Amino acid sequence: MITDWIPQYKLLEKSYQEKLDAQYQTLDTDEIKAVYENVYLNPKHVDMSSIREVPFVRPAELERDMLEDIAYQAMAEGQVAILLMAGGQGTRLEHQGPKGTFSFEGRSLFELQAAQLQAFEEKVKTPLQWYIMTSDINHEETLKFFEDHHHFGLAPENIHFFRQEHFPALSKEGELLIDERKDIMLTPNGNGGIFGALKRSGMLDDMKSRGIAHVFMNNVDNVVVKVADPLLVGLHIQNDNEVTSKSITPKPGESVGRLCLVNGEKSVVEYTELPEGQGDAFKNGNIGIHMFSTGFLEKAADVRMPYHLALKKLEHMNRTLKVVKEEGLKFEKFYFDAFRHAKTHMTLQVDRKGEFSPLKNKVGKDSIETAYRDLTDEGLI
Repeated sequence: MITDWIPQYKLLEKSYQEKLDAQYQTLDTDEIKAVYENVYLNPKHVDMSSIREVPFVRPAELERDMLEDIAYQAMAEGQVAILLMAGGQGTRLEHQGPKGTFSFEGRSLFELQAAQLQAFEEKVKTPLQWYIMTSDINHEETLKFFEDHHHFGLAPENIHFFRQEHFPALSKEGELLIDERKDIMLTPNGNGGIFGALKRSGMLDDMKSRGIAHVFMNNVDNVVVKVADPLLVGLHIQNDNEVTSKSITPKPGESVGRLCLVNGEKSVVEYTELPEGQGDAFKNGNIGIHMFSTGFLEKAADVRMPYHLALKKLEHMNRTLKVVKEEGLKFEKFYFDAFRHAKTHMTLQVDRKGEFSPLKNKVGKDSIETAYRDLTDEGLI
């Protein structure tokens, strides 16, 4: 019953009850209950006894010209697409709007990446399809930003927007939260929801209809990302991989996830979960740059991905309908949990310089200042 999930339901006016009824009917309460019990009440921990370094190659070991030629040929044949994760806001930067709209010397993060796609199009004489995952909080703003900037010179029909999916936030007692608009509170279901969102939005079918076989994925906030890096693309295609990842050597104590083999399967392990005292022994930091085959994307979309718990201060209405900001439960999927289903995978370890400079904070580490410095050093602005 809805009152088991929303105790304050009976205190609401009939119009709000009807609205909640409609929202409640769309929820899979069996799944929500199972996630609450398995992730919050009875969490299972990964067995780290068999964790091993993931095999990797360095650029110097590869035949760069040959691999880049493979990449350019695949691009020219329309087989390569770009998948951008851009669902975040610029809140921590004190920037109003989607993070991708943050600008350095008049050039937004979106524009910096669009310019790279434009350069490839000019080289291979074929447009690259660009799939961009937004979120409910920034979808409309993102679309308007692209329209206002004339899609940065790219053809609008080659840019495809779709939204990240959601999962209900819960109280520590396992009840649904309602926000101050008296709606059931839904929060983004994490970057691991990208596979299901691609399928349910029709984007995966769109890729297949266009003959796309290889997809490059990256985050919007790596300001120096080499979009569709031909070396990575060529390596992925030549080896017929399902997943090919870029990594960097982490700094001592750097709290970045590590690409590892867990029980022989490729994964990413958070720094805090690594065996005590062994954190710096694993030399492949995950920087969120991966190549996927479309066959793997289909497989990942159908896999039941595990949820992970995030404790967050959430503004909601308590049992007496007072608006409070208290710690609640958010549940998120991580894309790398799908890696273990990849039959073939590789890792390319690259230098940090010119490859990875995340924009996370207004000041300090991974900040506006460090991003601006790296953009300037690379001649990108």
